[in-house]
Amino acid sequence: MISLTSRSPIGRVGGLIVLIGITTIMPGSAVAQAGGSADTIPNLHIGFDRPEAWALKRFVAATLPSTMPPVAPGDLRNVGTISVGLEADWIPTVDVGQETVGFNGTKFEDLNKAPALVRPVIGVQLPWNFKVFATAPPPISTFGIKPRLFAFGVERPLLERGSWMLDWQGYGQVGSVKGAFTCPDRVWAYPPGSPNNPDYCVGLSADIATLHFAGMQFQVAHRLPQMPKLIPHASVAGTFVDVAFQSHSPTMGPAGFGLAQVRQWTRGGMFSTTGGVSYLFTPQLSFTVDVFYAPLGVSRTAGAPVTNDGLFNVRALLSYHFGNASKH
Repeated sequence: MISLTSRSPIGRVGGLIVLIGITTIMPGSAVAQAGGSADTIPNLHIGFDRPEAWALKRFVAATLPSTMPPVAPGDLRNVGTISVGLEADWIPTVDVGQETVGFNGTKFEDLNKAPALVRPVIGVQLPWNFKVFATAPPPISTFGIKPRLFAFGVERPLLERGSWMLDWQGYGQVGSVKGAFTCPDRVWAYPPGSPNNPDYCVGLSADIATLHFAGMQFQVAHRLPQMPKLIPHASVAGTFVDVAFQSHSPTMGPAGFGLAQVRQWTRGGMFSTTGGVSYLFTPQLSFTVDVFYAPLGVSRTAGAPVTNDGLFNVRALLSYHFGNASKH
């Protein structure tokens, strides 16, 4: 059993992770984009429950590192031991009503891009049973988007008593996703100003969604005595979110050609939970499947009540610990 006191390393490392995450994600001035500067692009704060904010929160929920692999055997926790994994997360589609988020719920935006998120996960064992990890999707253009995201964190078993385990994880993410959200193919192909192209789009937009967050997760797992290779688990997490969206839309309006640019940002807290099961093929190789849910509040139009339109998806992680497994 591992007990914690006020001088435990978990307190110091946990505080460091939260401090680094919050320091990293505090919003600064608007970043200059092509056709404008930080002084000319409007930088607007929006409410955390506005439709535009809901879309950004949904993107964040889809990228949260929710899956925690089983705790490795003792002799695979030597300092410097490396684990590698591949995570795949299903991203459900939304309907046209849910995509109508622009201008406080009055304009269509293309939110159905990638159907899944696939990213490698690398972990390194540290002293006192701490483990640091990092994960990032490949920064290549697929499904019309280009991610530049980097998630990182530290985790540690807090309590191991018989077949029960309590794990802790602190995490954060920095980076953005670039894509044609405001002027996608289905819009700018129509004549500017027509009913199907009311925003006068004349080309694909190069919009940027910035997805920064820092959070903490607790997971309880139980090794079944009758099936020791099967480990059910459940977790809860709280996340501080700092997100922004900058449009970069080529348009041809009554005044001629131009770039429609505005930056909107918001911040607030999110809750999420997961439940799933891990299967140990060997002490080194495991496969984990989770169901994930994050309630997401949204006021669909100005003055409308806040309702819940959360993200529910399924996630999987195949992981391998390098090292010599226990023989007993």
